Amino acid sequence: MSNIVRLVNKALNAFIVTVFISLVLLVFMQVFFRYIVGNSLTWAEEVARFLFIWLIYIGGIITVRKGMNITFDVFLESLPDKLWVVVFTVVNLLSAGFLALVAVLGFDLALVNMTQYSSSIMFPMGIVYLAIPVGAAGMLISQVQWYLAMKEKRGIGINA
Repeated sequence: MSNIVRLVNKALNAFIVTVFISLVLLVFMQVFFRYIVGNSLTWAEEVARFLFIWLIYIGGIITVRKGMNITFDVFLESLPDKLWVVVFTVVNLLSAGFLALVAVLGFDLALVNMTQYSSSIMFPMGIVYLAIPVGAAGMLISQVQWYLAMKEKRGIGINA
């Protein structure tokens, strides 16, 4: 199982790097064409916006995977083990519930918008909106992995 997780993480990192490099190059090209050539690329702003949206949602998976999401570590670390488990579990259940809701509603949003096309490049907006459920589902999986890893690191069994 850990080989699959490592492979998915490598693919995710490669995707993020590719999208980020594409975004930087696209914005650079847009600036070059607008101010040096004097003729703006009409499609570049729209594509850059779509790449940025995907970058944010997929990048959130890595944030959750590394435990860098918003939390209150100082408060949690000061709690005794039994209370820590309760608070940590409640916080993670709330986060997981929220992410599950975002994934489901985001998928509905993507489906509804598959027939709508962007104004400049005529790209299906549903594919752009698909970043929401894909990112939320990835964050949900990462949240569960983080929860289990932190309980193990703290030396508390899953049944504690």
